[in-house]
Amino acid sequence: MKLFALSLTLVLALAVTVACASSGADLYNSKCSGCHGKDGAKAAASSGNVTLKGQSAADIETKLKGYVDGSFGGKKMKVMQKMAGKLSPEETTAVAEHIATL
Repeated sequence: MKLFALSLTLVLALAVTVACASSGADLYNSKCSGCHGKDGAKAAASSGNVTLKGQSAADIETKLKGYVDGSFGGKKMKVMQKMAGKLSPEETTAVAEHIATL
């Protein structure tokens, strides 16, 4: 019985991980790619030529959270604050992890 419970837990954890991965890509494609490009290589207007491509998941997640709490941002802070503020903590992590793969 314990083996069954452990196996079920592992399967569910894997399913959640896979769901979050595709969710991150879907979120990026629907909410981010318009300004940042499909591959994250496009510098968004007034971003100071900063691109998302090549940044770590931890850096992106920190920046997204910073936009929401006002501790990070520049010229586009209000735009990004609005966009990032719509994401749940789980979605923020998922989209940051996806961006790190670009």
